[in-house]
Amino acid sequence: MTSLGSNKARIEVMNPVAEARPRAVMPARRLDTLNDKKIALWWNTKSHGDVALSAAAEAIGQRFKNVTFTRVTRQLDQRPGPYDEILKSGCDAVIASTGD
Repeated sequence: MTSLGSNKARIEVMNPVAEARPRAVMPARRLDTLNDKKIALWWNTKSHGDVALSAAAEAIGQRFKNVTFTRVTRQLDQRPGPYDEILKSGCDAVIASTGD
């Protein structure tokens, strides 16, 4: 705010909305089957996200053969991020939950 005198003020109103900058993203390659696959279950510690991942793992385990799961519990802002751990695990796919 800039003063223009003893009882007048000048206010400049700014638009707080950022411009969208869309960019193309290539989707991940889809797996033909989940049989014999290793799947990372990534939970970012939000409430009940772990419950949703357990339910997904159970449903997948009943439908497909020899599926193994590895759990990753890490928030996005933690260092190192979850991606390093998931990549090192050698998983074929990732199921993530945010659980709010």
